[in-house]
Amino acid sequence: MNSGEKIVSLRELPGIGERVAEKLTWQFGSEEAALAKILEGDIAALSGINGISQHFALSLARDAKARAEGVFISGFLKTKEALELYSRLLRLIQSFAHTSHAREKLSLFYPYPAARADLIEKRRAFFTPYLQIAGALAGDSEFSGHLSKVGQLRPVPGTLRVRDRVILSSDPKSVPVLKEMFGGLLPVQAVESLSEFVDLARGYSHVIIFDDTYLGFDLPAGIEPEFFPGGPEKTELWQVVPEKELAFFGRNLDCIRACLRVLSLLRARGFDFLEGPAPEDAEKLEGLLGQLGPEGKLSEGLDPELDRLAGTLSGLDNSLKVSLETANMRLDRALEESSVTLKGQDLLRLASGGLEIRDLLAGEVHAAYVREVAALTEELSKNLELERAEKLLLENLFPAEITYPLALDARGLQLLKQALTRKLEQAKLVRKRSLAKALFTYRPAVEGLVRAVLDFDLGFSAGCFARHFGLLLPEPIETAGLGLKAGENLFLKEKYGKVSPISYSIGKTSFSPKGREERVVLLSGVNSGGKTSLLELLAQCVILGNMGFPVPAASLELGPVDELYYFGKSKGTLDAGAFETTLKQFSVLSESSCKLVLADELESITEPGASARIIAGILEFLARDARSLGVFVSHLSELILENTEAELRVDGIEAKGLDSRLELIVDRNPVYNHVAKSTPELIVERLLRKTSGKEKEFYEHLRNKF
Repeated sequence: MNSGEKIVSLRELPGIGERVAEKLTWQFGSEEAALAKILEGDIAALSGINGISQHFALSLARDAKARAEGVFISGFLKTKEALELYSRLLRLIQSFAHTSHAREKLSLFYPYPAARADLIEKRRAFFTPYLQIAGALAGDSEFSGHLSKVGQLRPVPGTLRVRDRVILSSDPKSVPVLKEMFGGLLPVQAVESLSEFVDLARGYSHVIIFDDTYLGFDLPAGIEPEFFPGGPEKTELWQVVPEKELAFFGRNLDCIRACLRVLSLLRARGFDFLEGPAPEDAEKLEGLLGQLGPEGKLSEGLDPELDRLAGTLSGLDNSLKVSLETANMRLDRALEESSVTLKGQDLLRLASGGLEIRDLLAGEVHAAYVREVAALTEELSKNLELERAEKLLLENLFPAEITYPLALDARGLQLLKQALTRKLEQAKLVRKRSLAKALFTYRPAVEGLVRAVLDFDLGFSAGCFARHFGLLLPEPIETAGLGLKAGENLFLKEKYGKVSPISYSIGKTSFSPKGREERVVLLSGVNSGGKTSLLELLAQCVILGNMGFPVPAASLELGPVDELYYFGKSKGTLDAGAFETTLKQFSVLSESSCKLVLADELESITEPGASARIIAGILEFLARDARSLGVFVSHLSELILENTEAELRVDGIEAKGLDSRLELIVDRNPVYNHVAKSTPELIVERLLRKTSGKEKEFYEHLRNKF
């Protein structure tokens, strides 16, 4: 038994050169970690590397797995037809997968030779509990719907960048370190003076510093840098850029929620073996995820203060426009209705030229202007739901000098917007940090849960496949034998939905008829009687059994099989070269091993007389090996028996007549030790009954020949 080899270097694997090895090592941190990813079959992680396609990643994982376990698919499936049967089975199993991860992983599950019984048993142990789970949940559309939303966790895109926050540093030596740690996420700027610090700080809503050089200075209003005294090394990333943690959970929101639902539904059905957070932690995590929107944005409607500030900013321009128009209309009416009363002294001053008319009018207009500005400020404060400190900023919106009509001060409006924006971003940052910190503590549990659910689908898919077709695990036996009860060809069942169950046995099994335990059998029978389907069924059972999968039979006993040879029907007489190649394929049958050989009408490779002698010789070699099994479908069974001295059994699938619709009546279960009669006479009989006139006379003449 070959237990495989230990792979110690990436360059031992085909297709990995220096450049690819460097990429893998850099991506996963070390060569050992990269090898572990390959051996785990983590196709998503491997194909996520620039220059490595999914096809290459899959091929790489397959080869590494085969070498590590000491088995290769070509070591068991010895013919192209056997490999094609395996591929069809694999595609059928993969059609029941809910995730791309399960589909990829299933392609790494080779049909292992029986010499590696430990691997087969390991697979059986893995799949067994999933048969029960599939029985309970395979038909649950809600469960399947959640499972189909699960995929590999997506990383935060490299385009994520926070532009309203800046890191400022007066230490030139620390700037490269800060850029290395945070430069890809937010601006990092070096400053050489207080004035430069202030100028740069004014352009951002939030300033972060790791040194206290300018902390003691009397900084302008609105500039309040946040100081992290522990330095960048002792600061968590979520404190500086909480958006990255939120973006990770936001991008994977549907996937994580689906995993939590899968976990919950499994627990509700009593299946509590899936790794995941405890029920109370899962509930808390659900609550945290409810605070997130797509791509990690904060959900609206959960924080009144954030909603207030956001609403104020979004409605500011429109409120100002409407209120200003209303205020100017009121001011117009006030001025139209106003009158000026002149005192005697004012008249004397006007007469002497000591007082201008506009001076008398200015006082009245000023009073109206002040009243309207005060009313407008109060109205805006109420409409915009401003707090007391924010209300003071409205005083800068209107110039102190009288203007008519009322107009906004552009600089004052800019300062108001900046102040509200800064306050909103500060409030958001507090909320983001709080949420990012909480989610950060759940990150390992989430990553573990997603991995567990993806691996769960691998087993669950096989369970769904088994449940759909009614498959059961086979019974291993030590003797050379293959026996099944009520077996159903999966390819036919997939196509037609219902097929005739077949019971059959070769070699020594409890299904073998007494005294008829021959290991090499000739299978005779009618055309379209099901001989090829039976060969396919036997191959399906052996392939699936050696994969550790359940098989399409109510009961199956399977002895050791190290190699499977399947030869399909030839498409006509072969030329000399092709005939020679075919014979070479059979030369390996002379070697002693636990092999199963299934051949379908091999006689078509050359003329009948020569074919019978060649098949007889092949069967003789096969019969000599006490560990080998063989089923050969042939219409030349009598000729073959005349040309061999080996003890062979001939079984037959025979037609019993025609039914009322003139269809052949066939019992597709082979009759042991029985040469089946040919069906040409039944075909001629059917044509005779269907025709009339001259055609009928022709078929009647042919029938009389029988």
